[in-house]
Amino acid sequence: MRLALILLHIDILPIQGFGEDMEAAAASGSRLRQLLRSIKARVRYRASIFAAATSFYSLYYRNLIGHYLQNVQLSHPRSFLSSFQMMRLVHRVRGYTAVFVPRLVALYKLSEEINQRSVPGDIVECGVYNGGSAAIMASLCEKSPLSRNVWLFDSFEGLPKPSDKDGEEAPAYEGWCHGDLSKVQEVFRKLRIPESRVHIIKGWFQDTFPSAQIRDIAILHIDADWYDSVKLCLEKFYDSVQPGGYIVLDDYGDWEGCRIATDEFLQKRALDVKLIQVDYTGFYFQKPQT
Repeated sequence: MRLALILLHIDILPIQGFGEDMEAAAASGSRLRQLLRSIKARVRYRASIFAAATSFYSLYYRNLIGHYLQNVQLSHPRSFLSSFQMMRLVHRVRGYTAVFVPRLVALYKLSEEINQRSVPGDIVECGVYNGGSAAIMASLCEKSPLSRNVWLFDSFEGLPKPSDKDGEEAPAYEGWCHGDLSKVQEVFRKLRIPESRVHIIKGWFQDTFPSAQIRDIAILHIDADWYDSVKLCLEKFYDSVQPGGYIVLDDYGDWEGCRIATDEFLQKRALDVKLIQVDYTGFYFQKPQT
């Protein structure tokens, strides 16, 4: 019996050791599978980001080329150069703006128009982000003999808390579009726009608007998303916009609050204006002469 137990014990030891080895191998295999799944997930994520970036830049450059061709006229050879200059400026600010090409082109053209028609007044932008769209308008201001100033209002802390009028999706975007003041200054230096012409007012609109004194405005660009913000912009600055000047609404077609605030303001003031659509979200209108 003792010998049998000894022999049994001898037989059991290798079996027990083998079982431990198998468990270790299984655990190791599980960790390997987890690692492989993690690697695959990272690869898929990076591939999706790359695909999204490729798609975005493909659309971006198609827009650039498309708008260049739209502004070229065979009967006017100079249009080849002027269109190239416009698209070159739009391209130079690409890293400083979240505004899509069609709306940047619209701002460029409106800035050109107020210069050609000598509409008096400064440029005001409410919602600056990193300064790209403002830099386009400011660059055109340098070509005007009217010595226009550029006024930029932004909290540089992202979007404020929306109200109930901004829709169910709006709360998820609180804090988004967090601009960087240093990037605003950088793009203005890049385009060699004199600092003396640029006035950056940092803070929430309700805090900075009361002390802002701008007598004449040629273009009021509102990129403020929410109902309360857009309402504040229109109530504060519309009366300073000169007849023939423009009010540009970046979010009219995208955010419910912007649309409601604008429609309410136009109705309250009994303003009969034509809202001109730029793309899926951008609209603008001209201030009536009377």
